[in-house]
Amino acid sequence: MPKGDILNRHLEKVDEVGLLDLLILVAENFKLLVVGSVLVGMIAAGLAHVAPKRYVSQATLVLRSQTPGLSHVYAVIKVQTPAQAAELMTSPRVLDPVIIRLKLSEGRPIDIARKDLLKQVKVAADPAGLLQLEVTSHQPEQAQTLANAVIESWLKSTEPTQTERAALEKLLAHAESSLSATRRLIERLSSETSVVSGKTLDQQDTGATLTAAADLQTRYLHETATIASLREGYSVDVVEQAPTLPTSPESMPKGLIALLSALATAMALLLWILILQAWRSAAQDPSLAPKLLRLRTALKLR
Repeated sequence: MPKGDILNRHLEKVDEVGLLDLLILVAENFKLLVVGSVLVGMIAAGLAHVAPKRYVSQATLVLRSQTPGLSHVYAVIKVQTPAQAAELMTSPRVLDPVIIRLKLSEGRPIDIARKDLLKQVKVAADPAGLLQLEVTSHQPEQAQTLANAVIESWLKSTEPTQTERAALEKLLAHAESSLSATRRLIERLSSETSVVSGKTLDQQDTGATLTAAADLQTRYLHETATIASLREGYSVDVVEQAPTLPTSPESMPKGLIALLSALATAMALLLWILILQAWRSAAQDPSLAPKLLRLRTALKLR
C-alpha cells in the first residue's frame, strides 16, 4: 500500500477519535452544559427585565444644499455635508457646552462626562441631507431636554468665524450692489422708450435684454439670500421634526438576550471542559511531566 494512503487513513482515524472523544465529553457533561446555559439565560433575561428603563427622543434635521453657481461664496465658508454635521454633533465642540449648560459633569472631569453623554447620543446621516438624532435617557423629559440642547449647541457651532463673516459681508455688499444695478436696468428697459449707450433699442433687442437682466436679477436674489443665511449659520428652520417626548420606554429584546447569553455560556463551559480534559490527559503522560511542571511554575500552582 502506498505511504500516502497509509498517512491519509491514519489522519482520518485521528480525526474520528478526536470527534468521538468530543462527543463523549459532551455526553458526560450534558447536564452541566444544559443546566448552566439555561440558568445563565434566565438570569440574563431577569436582569434585562429589571434594568432601568430607557427613553429615546428623536429629531429630524434637513441641511441646506449648495446653490449652483456660487462657488466663490463656498470658497469663503464651507457648507457642512450630512456626514460632517453628524460628526460635529458628537464632537467636544458641541457636547461640552451641553455638559456645562445642563451641569452633567457632577464634579467629574469633563472628558468622563463627555464619554457618558456620547453613549446617549446617536446621529445618523443621510446623503440626501437628512440627519436623524436619537438621544437616550432614563427619563422621557430628560431625553427631550438633552436632544434640544444638542441641537441648540450644534446650531451655535455653525456660526461663521469673524474672518468668514467679514468676507461674507463683502460678498453680500457686492451682490446687493449688483442686484440694485440690475433692477435699475430692468426699470429702464421696461419704460416706453429704452435707450442704452445713446442708442434706441428695437422691441426684439429690448425683450432679449430684459430676459437676460431678469435672469441676472434672479441670480443675485439667490446669492444675497444665500450669503445672508450663511452669515448667520444654520437656524432652527433646519429642524424638520423637533425632539419628541417619548411616552414609552425602549423595548429590550429579552428573548434574544437570554438566547445569546445561553449560547455564550454553553461555549464557555464546553471550552472549560476541554481544557480540564486536556490537563488530565497530560497529567497521565510521563513524557509531558516537565512541561506540566513548567506550567505549574508559571501559574504558581506548586
